Amino acid sequence: MTHLSPQTSQGQTAPVTVRALPLGEAREGDVVRVITFRGGGRAVEELLAAGLTPGRVCSVAGMGPGGAVLVDFEGRRLAIGGNVARDIWVRLVGA
Repeated sequence: MTHLSPQTSQGQTAPVTVRALPLGEAREGDVVRVITFRGGGRAVEELLAAGLTPGRVCSVAGMGPGGAVLVDFEGRRLAIGGNVARDIWVRLVGA
C-alpha cells in the first residue's frame, strides 16, 4: 500500500491509502497507472509492444462483457480481454 498526503482546504494534510488492483476491477472513467503484469505470454508481449508498459498512465474508456476493458492512452485505444485485464495491476491516479 502507498500512503499519500493531499492538502485539505485548511492547508493540512489528510492521509489517503491507495492500493493496487487488477485493471479488470477499475471503473469506467478511472485514470490508472500500470504497476506490473502478472504472468506473461503472448498477450502481455503484444500489450508491451503496443506501449502499455509499467508506469504508463491511461484511462478506462469502457467495460465489456466478461471483464473486458477498453483503455485510452496517447491517443490510442486498446481493447483488453477479461483474462488479461485480471493480470494487469494498476493504481488509481489522483485518488
